[in-house]
Amino acid sequence: MNKIFQLSASLHGYSTPSTQQQLQCQLQFKWQKSLCNILATSGANNILNLIDRHGHRIDSVALQGACVSLGWSHDGEWLVAVVESSPLLVVWDANIRKAIAPIDTNMKGLSHQAWNSTSTMLAIGTTKGNLLLLNRRTSKKIPVLGKHSKAIVGLTWSKDDILACASLDNTFTLSNVDGDTIFQMSLKGEPSRLQWSTIRTPTADSPPSPVLSIVLANKTIFFHSVASPDAPIELAFQSKYGSIVAYEWFGEGFIMIGFSSGYFIVVSTNMNEIGQEVFQAHNHKDSLNDLKISPALEKAATAGDGCVKVHELGDLKDVYAILNMEEDRGGLVGMEWTDDGGFLSVATRGGAVYTFLSKLPVVGCASGTVIAYVTALREITIVDQNKTGFTGMTFMYKKEVEFEPSIVAIGPTYFAVGMNTRMNFYRGGWPKPAVKWNAPKPKLSLKPGENVFQKDYIGTIKLASLNSTMAAVLLTDGRLQVHSIDERAIVLPPSFTKIFPQESENLVITCVCLTNELLIYGTETGHIHHISLEDWALVSEVKHQSTIQEIYPQPRRARFIFRDENGDAYLCDPVADVLFSIPNISAKTIGFIWENAQTAERSVFISWDDMFITTHAYIPHSIKEQQCLALGTTKLPHGMKPLIFSDGTAICQTPGGKLSHIRLTTHEPINLKNIDERNEKAVGKMFQMLYTLGRMTDIWALTSTVTSRKAWTMLAEAALHVMDLPCAKRIYSQILHDAGMVITLNDILDSTCEERSVLAAHVCVVFGDFDRAQELFLSSSEPGQALIMRRDLMHWDHALNLAAKLNPVEVSLIAKEFAARLESEAKFTEALSMYEKALETSTRLKIRETEREDHQVACSAGITRMTFRMGDTTRGMKMLTGVEDPKLLSECASILEGIKMYTESGSLYERAKQWEKAAEVYTKGKFWGKVAPLLELVTSPKIFLQFAKAREASKQYEEAAYAYERGKDYENLVRLYVEHLQNIDGAVKIVRETRSRDSARIVSKFFQSMKDYKSVVEFLLMAGMMEEAFELAQHHDVMEHFGEIVQNEASTEMLLNIASFFESKGQPLNAGIYLLKAKNYTKALRMFIRCPVLDGKSVELAIDTVGLAKSDGLTHELIDYLMGENDGVPKEAKYIFKLYMSLGAYRDAARTAVIIAREEQMLGNYRTAHDLLLDNFKQLRKSKAKVPADLERMLMLLHSYILVKTLIRINQHELGARMLIRVSNSISKFPTHVVPILTSTVIECHRADLKKEAYEYAAMLMRPEYRQLVDTKYKRKIEQIVRRPDKEENTVTEKLSPCPYCKYMVPDTSLDCIDCKNHLPYCISSGKHMTIEGWSACPSCEFPSLINEFKAVVSQTGACPMCCVELKLEDLKLSSNPEELLRGVKERLETAAPNATGDSKEDQKGDGRKEYATGNSSTQQTEKNTPTLTGRDLEMPFGTVSEGKQAAAAAMR
Repeated sequence: MNKIFQLSASLHGYSTPSTQQQLQCQLQFKWQKSLCNILATSGANNILNLIDRHGHRIDSVALQGACVSLGWSHDGEWLVAVVESSPLLVVWDANIRKAIAPIDTNMKGLSHQAWNSTSTMLAIGTTKGNLLLLNRRTSKKIPVLGKHSKAIVGLTWSKDDILACASLDNTFTLSNVDGDTIFQMSLKGEPSRLQWSTIRTPTADSPPSPVLSIVLANKTIFFHSVASPDAPIELAFQSKYGSIVAYEWFGEGFIMIGFSSGYFIVVSTNMNEIGQEVFQAHNHKDSLNDLKISPALEKAATAGDGCVKVHELGDLKDVYAILNMEEDRGGLVGMEWTDDGGFLSVATRGGAVYTFLSKLPVVGCASGTVIAYVTALREITIVDQNKTGFTGMTFMYKKEVEFEPSIVAIGPTYFAVGMNTRMNFYRGGWPKPAVKWNAPKPKLSLKPGENVFQKDYIGTIKLASLNSTMAAVLLTDGRLQVHSIDERAIVLPPSFTKIFPQESENLVITCVCLTNELLIYGTETGHIHHISLEDWALVSEVKHQSTIQEIYPQPRRARFIFRDENGDAYLCDPVADVLFSIPNISAKTIGFIWENAQTAERSVFISWDDMFITTHAYIPHSIKEQQCLALGTTKLPHGMKPLIFSDGTAICQTPGGKLSHIRLTTHEPINLKNIDERNEKAVGKMFQMLYTLGRMTDIWALTSTVTSRKAWTMLAEAALHVMDLPCAKRIYSQILHDAGMVITLNDILDSTCEERSVLAAHVCVVFGDFDRAQELFLSSSEPGQALIMRRDLMHWDHALNLAAKLNPVEVSLIAKEFAARLESEAKFTEALSMYEKALETSTRLKIRETEREDHQVACSAGITRMTFRMGDTTRGMKMLTGVEDPKLLSECASILEGIKMYTESGSLYERAKQWEKAAEVYTKGKFWGKVAPLLELVTSPKIFLQFAKAREASKQYEEAAYAYERGKDYENLVRLYVEHLQNIDGAVKIVRETRSRDSARIVSKFFQSMKDYKSVVEFLLMAGMMEEAFELAQHHDVMEHFGEIVQNEASTEMLLNIASFFESKGQPLNAGIYLLKAKNYTKALRMFIRCPVLDGKSVELAIDTVGLAKSDGLTHELIDYLMGENDGVPKEAKYIFKLYMSLGAYRDAARTAVIIAREEQMLGNYRTAHDLLLDNFKQLRKSKAKVPADLERMLMLLHSYILVKTLIRINQHELGARMLIRVSNSISKFPTHVVPILTSTVIECHRADLKKEAYEYAAMLMRPEYRQLVDTKYKRKIEQIVRRPDKEENTVTEKLSPCPYCKYMVPDTSLDCIDCKNHLPYCISSGKHMTIEGWSACPSCEFPSLINEFKAVVSQTGACPMCCVELKLEDLKLSSNPEELLRGVKERLETAAPNATGDSKEDQKGDGRKEYATGNSSTQQTEKNTPTLTGRDLEMPFGTVSEGKQAAAAAMR
């Protein structure tokens, strides 16, 4: 804010320093209302001074006394001065700029005045409490005597013409324009500073209520609401603030209050937050003298401490300016804003008045990139945006002008300023002036700012427009004058002038715009004329219905925008003959600016009003014809005026005489952080806006960042709307990867000519706007495309109309398709008409004869169907005579079926060989005689069931049963079998197969009548009648049968009931079984113990019970039973083994299993012993426990013996012989079959040519104890072997193979490595030791085997030689990790065999450890290795009974 002028103290009669008398006379000053051109002041010299805006005194009036009050009328025409001790009012008239005759009030002691803000009423108060109302317009005076009892100290008018008057009698009154008191109220303190305002009521729908505010005793503020006069409000403030100096209302119910201590605060008066402090600041250190607000500027000023601080109302923390009064810091006494906020005057105690320019008239203009604007009252600044850029404008030069301009115009070469009727033209100085090519070179001065021309017009200038050489000046009377600017440029004839309108034309021109080629002006009648500057001929005329107010041409284009008197805006393109209303234009819109950037890819412009700038884009070509889109708004700071719009930036002139750059929100750089892909629609709209603005570089930069398909699809659709197919194709191809759309767009691009309407039509088809596409096709050079489109879309009604006009040959085909469509929509009359039309016009078709015949047949078929549909069945049947087409027959039959003509329908179905439908139709018509012959040809259950019911009703039960069975209605079939056909076996069979409950009830009733209660129970249970079945089983003693059926499905309660029944019948075994299933383990065990030990079943169930119960008590109870402590009869050892197995004590079970297996082995039950050991081995392996060595070796020995038969069967005699040698080396383990085993060994060894081993075991057989037991058929042969032994060595030497651990070569059947001392795993198929190569395993028992030997055995036996599970050759596979399996074998076995069985070390050594030393064996060694089986061997392995119980209990835990 710059100081414009200063009124000295001497002007007001104050000396330096001021005397006390001068200081007592307060300086009065007031700015003119509305016009804001004159400042009135009066001081100690009793002279009224009238000062203009530049500080020059216009007039002065001598007063008869000190001026106590100054006041301007609301229109600024009258100034009234109230003079102390004078009844006269001094009046100064601004229109004539002179004082007029004073007004005599006939009252003494005039003290205060107040002008009505909306009318010509003046109120004057006196020190006696009297009031005078004066009407300036009518000169009527209304004296009101005794309004108050003491001096009136405050007057103010409301907008509703209510006068508030406050007095030193501590009352205030409200009066109307006639002076009548309408309200009066007493106050608690001395009133001052009266102001009217409005506050919002709590009810949102109610209008704001008028409120009067009064300062009381300079401490509180009193509020009187007109709406609630009986509920006044008084606000008090903190004591630290001091006394109230001044206050101002602003905004919606806010008050700014200044206090003597230097504070100023803002409080709210809205009812829901009244008295709340919104803002507080200690603005001045010592004191605050005054506070004033300018609503026009939205600024507040506070005076104190010798300075003025100006704040923005929008943000009071922001100090806009600080004005220091360096020359007079003695004290500031007051401030005054002009109504428009343009000036702020500050008065000092010493009598000086400082005036600051706070707001310039926002007058400026732009041409291209050059701006001319007012920067001081009489100063113009020229700026070229291209030269200064956006980083900070620097002026090209400033020009001081002769007067304060109200109009600024600029062209490519000159600029002009004007006021009233005068306009001065100046040389711009940026480009050279235009000169004709054949003219002599002018001698011109190119000095910027040179005044080249000045002109006075015959009327007041309304606006002006310049081009390179001419000026078009519009006057307020509607006349337009076009003339040359600089005659020295010799572009135009000297003193060239054109006047519009011509005398013969009755026109009033309202607006004008001048370009280098055209003169464009609008008229009051709504016409816009384009005049060529070359020949001054009318080249274009646009007619509108309302008065044209403004015209805004687009640079370098023929388009322009204009506004009419209604505030509506239109965009016109005379070249394209386009005129349409611009949407989203408010009535408050002030102006428009086209973007003038040379690189602009789109036609973009902005509109603005007092608050916002709106960005618009004009799309001249789209599938919806022309469009104008509002893209977004940008906040426009208060008071700014946009001058240039370029590259997304609006360059605006500020009220302070500066230029400000505002980046439009639509053109802001993209911030990736602000892109929320979850809101796909918002991202898509952003893409569309960027595309519309032509910001393609910004869009392509987001391809790797934005992944939303919906957003990119919205962008592609926006490109298609403006027929930018290459852009849309790029998006669908590179980003969306939509092959279908890419192919579609390629087809359009390949097939479309350059005609825009054809291209737009194809794009409309893509969007599904077919009516618009048809309209475009028909208006193009390819109307046939419309017919093709409608046919492809099957819009047959449209296609038929188009074909009749464009291509009558295709009417027949389209009529047929249309008829089919109508038929599907049940519009049979129209369909019949179309079929007939298609048949009639079929001769026009230009197709092959066979195709024509097919077409005619299809039309005839349609006519036949429609005949039936219309109800003419007789004619329809005649038309079908001789027809053999199954499809047509079926269709017609279906139609007849729908109208319940079943006989005819069925016959047609039969002709079409649709037996199912024929039978169904006959069934509906109950023509059973026609149904029966068709039953063998149909499969539909529904037909069979309907036929069965009909046959049953006629007591044809056999046929009914057959039909029920074919229809799978087993319930009715069972019923027929039982009730009518007495086929009980068939009924039972069906019930057991189907498990039908209803059928089961029927059968159960039959068996109940036959007293076959077991069957009754079975079928009652099938019927879900468990309770009835239980009761019947109880009464008829078939509970065991009942229990067998329900044991897996019965509830616990039912199982206990069954057990209770058996217990009552003395059947503890059965009772225990059901108690066990019911998980009542204690009672179940006792039931099993009560049972006699016959087949051992009860003992085994008792063991299972203990295993499931996991109870110490039950375990001890069972052990006592097995030891015989209950009945004195010890039970077999196998039960102890099963107990261990049940309890999961596998190691103890293994020890027991070895004992049992040895016992079985002694008895010759080798397979039983083998399976027992195998099962225990598998259990130990499953529980990941180590397998005892004695168990493993015993299993190996038994398996070797059992394997012999298999080896002999597959002709592996040598292996069979070596397995027998392995067994014979431990012959003591086979006491029952010593002689047969040795005999087999001798025979196989002799057969395998193992002569030495054959002699050794033959000699053993010749011992006296065995000789008599040898079979006679082998005895002679064996004696010969002994008597005549072969002295030669064996002709067969055993092969060697590598040890799987250390690779040392070991004989094939040796199971110990003499090098690494490891016991070797054996092959279950051959008895050999395993090798890493060829390692395989049984899929069931997982025992190892060599793959080739395994396949040989399985191919012969079809089962595993160890577990006997059936196998196939394809089940046998090489192991992928034999080393890991080998480690597992070693880890499972105990390293040393415990001597649990009582065998001697020599005996253990004989278990397979003499395979390659058998030649040294002797009979004595064999006898020595045969132990005597003592009673200890048959006892339990855990010693005494009590020890056994403890061990079992421990195992259970």
